[in-house]
Amino acid sequence: MNRVRLFSSGALLLFSVYCLIFNPDLPFSLPQWIYIVGTVYFAVFPIKDMFSFSTNNTYKGRQFQKYYQPVSNLNSDEFAELVKRSNRSAVYSMLFWLAYMSVPSILYLTKTIGREWIFFFFALSNFAIFYAVFGWCPINKLFFKSSCCNECRVYNWDSFFQYSFLILIPNVYTVILFTLGCMSLIRWEIAVHLHPERFYKMSNKCLSCDKCDMESCKKNKKKFFSKQLKSK
Repeated sequence: MNRVRLFSSGALLLFSVYCLIFNPDLPFSLPQWIYIVGTVYFAVFPIKDMFSFSTNNTYKGRQFQKYYQPVSNLNSDEFAELVKRSNRSAVYSMLFWLAYMSVPSILYLTKTIGREWIFFFFALSNFAIFYAVFGWCPINKLFFKSSCCNECRVYNWDSFFQYSFLILIPNVYTVILFTLGCMSLIRWEIAVHLHPERFYKMSNKCLSCDKCDMESCKKNKKKFFSKQLKSK
């Protein structure tokens, strides 16, 4: 599914670039049914991520009890330090994202750029999330520096990152998606703060490499692009 979403988000980005260059009003003058279908499609993912029964992988599912196996003899001091460091990096990640949003937002609100640019940044953010999964993730590189997506503290912030620009062009569809993105982030954060032991390899056996479900493994994901890895 992530590969399908990678290519569909790439197609959306190309469409937004076309609109930016040739037809700025096109994204806002499509038939009504396209907006309905698009909203339903994008709404499925944050809704799915909020419920245990619809989550079938560890990188999204570790917020739930079913993906938690406690590690015996856990060093509580080391774990507390890990959680503290990870939470601090999460704050930096949010500040980074808000800073990224601020420039086009200010330009749009001051009417320096038009709403077609907001659609472009929505499409760019949507694509960037999946590029980060399959390729290079700036947030991990700058703040977390972990080698495994299974341990990414902000993995389930993706819907918020994808839909946050939509609040700048409010209508019933964009508000629904923005709200769902916020709800998904809040659901994740509640789990992180109530059950931090579920989110780290140090404390959760389900996140160990021998239990990797492949979809959550960065190295396995790179097989998609690397013939050498794929042959192995």
